[in-house]
Amino acid sequence: MRKILLLLTSIMMALGMAACSGGGGGEDVQDTNTPEAAVAGYLDAFKAVDQAKINEYITEDDIMYSEDTEDVSEAKVVFENITYEVKSVNTDTEGVAIVTTDITTVDMTAVMQSMMAAAMTESGDIEAMDEEKSMEMLKQAIEENKDNTITKTVDIEVTKVDDQWKVKSTDELLTVLSGGIAPTF
Repeated sequence: MRKILLLLTSIMMALGMAACSGGGGGEDVQDTNTPEAAVAGYLDAFKAVDQAKINEYITEDDIMYSEDTEDVSEAKVVFENITYEVKSVNTDTEGVAIVTTDITTVDMTAVMQSMMAAAMTESGDIEAMDEEKSMEMLKQAIEENKDNTITKTVDIEVTKVDDQWKVKSTDELLTVLSGGIAPTF
């Protein structure tokens, strides 16, 4: 039971690291002059676990905003398989747009089930199950479930701020991006 809790904690840590940190940002600034470009840039930055880039697409009061931009490349395994398709854009005259987007991710519920099954068969004591071993098990479970995906349609709110479109991170969006597991940020 303690191993299962450790594995679940490891998954949530990986999700939390992705939300609170990220890879160093690049110099190129994405086009945010259209709502769909802002959404695409945000989702690409999220997929790359690049906090500096994510910050370019959100406001400082957004739940995903963080000044901590340390590299957490180990968290990329959770998000690198995200794909998306912008379905429609509805813009009002007051600088707010809704970008309806289909987002496909690995089903993290299935990943967690695979990890729990692996943990049950893993021999050794709790001390042997360190963060490195947990990440190894997470990577293996994601690889085994790579084709087990879920697709959700999300209405992403985008607001024009200082002539740039900014994405609003919501609990619903973050749950979808995390493969159906509600993140705890």
